[in-house]
Amino acid sequence: MSEAGSVAVVDVGKTHVKLLIVGENGEILGLSRAASSTRPGPPYPHIDCAGIWAWLLGALRQAAAEHDIRALVPTAFGSSAALIAGDGLALPVLDYEADPPADVKAAYAGIAPPYGEVYAPTNPGGLTLARQLLWQETAFPEAFQASEAILPFAQYWAWRLSGVAASEVTSLGAQTHLWDPQKTGFSSLARSRGWNRRFAPLRPAWEPLGPVTPAVAAATGLAPDCRVLCGIHDSNANYLRYKAAGLTDFTLLSTGTWLIGFNPGFPLVGLREAYDTVANSDLEGAPVACCRAMAGREADLIAGEAESRAAPGRADLEALLGQGTCALPSFTDSGGPFPGAGGRGRIEGPAPANPGQRSALASLYGALLCLASVDLIGGNKGPLFLDGGLASAPLFAEIIASLRPQQEVWLSEEPEGTALGAALLWRWRERKSTPPLKRRRVAPLDLPGLQDYAQRWTAAAVSQTAT
Repeated sequence: MSEAGSVAVVDVGKTHVKLLIVGENGEILGLSRAASSTRPGPPYPHIDCAGIWAWLLGALRQAAAEHDIRALVPTAFGSSAALIAGDGLALPVLDYEADPPADVKAAYAGIAPPYGEVYAPTNPGGLTLARQLLWQETAFPEAFQASEAILPFAQYWAWRLSGVAASEVTSLGAQTHLWDPQKTGFSSLARSRGWNRRFAPLRPAWEPLGPVTPAVAAATGLAPDCRVLCGIHDSNANYLRYKAAGLTDFTLLSTGTWLIGFNPGFPLVGLREAYDTVANSDLEGAPVACCRAMAGREADLIAGEAESRAAPGRADLEALLGQGTCALPSFTDSGGPFPGAGGRGRIEGPAPANPGQRSALASLYGALLCLASVDLIGGNKGPLFLDGGLASAPLFAEIIASLRPQQEVWLSEEPEGTALGAALLWRWRERKSTPPLKRRRVAPLDLPGLQDYAQRWTAAAVSQTAT
């Protein structure tokens, strides 16, 4: 199969950064990955962009020697932005898990836009990007004012590769408080603070910003005419695969560190602020009802250290159900479907007896948390698609299917859905077809007691919810 027109996707995640080479028929031809890291400061906890950049140049150099790369497409997590000046950063890229000072929180509470405008709550820590900007503007006014542009995080990497500064709608619309999803423009807060004028010009996700810079071409061996696309928010890249496949009446659970659930048919007026239901914007700017929870991170905390984990079996799950071992939310303070539960996560009943049971408990908890979230956006009707890292965990999909017998539950068999969605952006307007979705129908488990367990879990989780 020819590699003509292969695309390199730069996928910057909160846990890992990856470079994937995607062929013209949607096949993954190469993959490199490294851990993403956060620096403690000064001036505040921040993303190690210098480390990511050094790794990326090396990975591109190796990939360019092995593949005919015609385009680069960046995709990255949301809730982060880069303030640039000259050829570098005016301030480090703030880590969204950093907690703002008390005076910043108080000041932001007085200016936060109404939920009915932005359809996103003010989340804990730095998860609300507008609150990060207020922190940087207040604490570091000279550096903030000296910045020449603000770039969403995916577009920061596009700028590093091409030298062209741009903003993009899926990144701005990812629960930032900077975007009005219904009016498809900057929010009243962004306009009143003047931040809208500081963001780089809006460009479509699929638009080539230009070729790689001469410095990048020299450092990597990429062809000087290799194009750099504007790029896209990561979970929206995954959603794009389903949208491009022509699906309309469906719900998608896109999982990784975060669960982001998408239901394009759910009305925005049905979203509920306290329960972390939000509006994202798709690559055309259309609002999409979503739910959010840090399900992957929480499941990891339950499962324990990766090197000590064991693949759980049916017997492990049966043991947990039989003895009533229950993990209750929430193991992070990051929002989700149970307001007031942040940081109160705990295991009730007999402790898991071995690593297999711990892994089974992580999958069970993750499935219940995801279902609690997705039900808030009407995801209990129509086909339900499971995608991403948590979705592929042993027993997870089968638990979902068992608890949703009235639905078709499908599991993506492509573990790199974000990259494949991002790769579709190359020649997006010229594209006449897309690679078929690789998926399988999930069969439910015949597991007595699971439905009763789920009902007890939900009652216990709701009982500690503070609205």
